[in-house]
Amino acid sequence: MISNQSSYFSSFVTLYYFFFFLVALVLHTFASPMLHYCRHDQRDALLDFKHEFPVNESNSVPSLNSWNKSSDCCDWENVKCDAKSGNVISLYFINISLNNSLKPNSGLFKLQHLRNLTLRDCHLYGVIPSSLGNLSHLTHLDLRENDLVGEVPISIGNLAQLEYLNLDNNQLSGYIPLSFSNFTKLSYFHISNNQFTGECPLVLLSLATSLSVLDISENLFKSTLPSDMSGFHNLKYFHVFRNSLFGSVPRSLGIYRIQEYIIILYASDSKPWPKQIRWSYSQFHYKISQS
Repeated sequence: MISNQSSYFSSFVTLYYFFFFLVALVLHTFASPMLHYCRHDQRDALLDFKHEFPVNESNSVPSLNSWNKSSDCCDWENVKCDAKSGNVISLYFINISLNNSLKPNSGLFKLQHLRNLTLRDCHLYGVIPSSLGNLSHLTHLDLRENDLVGEVPISIGNLAQLEYLNLDNNQLSGYIPLSFSNFTKLSYFHISNNQFTGECPLVLLSLATSLSVLDISENLFKSTLPSDMSGFHNLKYFHVFRNSLFGSVPRSLGIYRIQEYIIILYASDSKPWPKQIRWSYSQFHYKISQS
């Protein structure tokens, strides 16, 4: 009798722990974030993008070798996905030879969940398609050091989440679109060494409170800087040299607002710099020489 009771008790304990284990496993499964793999539509869009560029023995892109249908696109080189949704959120290429233009119907512009698009020094040429405006979730856009030409499309204003924009060292021209005023979160703005024209873009005033880095140097801007630049409270770095600017530096842009890097400005005439800027210029070089 005692033996039977012991057997029943042992079975009960075993069932109890087994049931407890099952409950814990179920709770853990539902409580843990589910890992989603690359979405097929975005995989196909990436493959379309890959096939837009000529690849031969003399011009290969090794990082694209992993891009094929037999593998998860979230594991491909230069691609990053959101761990929960499986959406492609980052595409990152530096110093590779794509040797083509961006097509208006490119698979790239179907990746509407992208947050980071970096195509730096990729031998891209031609104009920036208006389809770029489809990527409305972008926070980081880097197209520097290519051979892009023509005007920046107005549709770029759809990228209202942008925090970083770098178009340096291309051959872009024309006016800065007024749609840039939509970039109310923009902190880093570089368009140096292009052929942008017109007056010094007043649209920048609408970005004053967010900008910390501003470089419009080596372009074809004319006229004076805006007389009131007191709103640039967070500005740390400011380059406007090698334009056709004239007049004096606005005193409202006191150097006490520049927290880390000096203003570097060469105007077409020799109007005096505000005293505080001249002082900080020498101090800046002093600090560099001591580092």
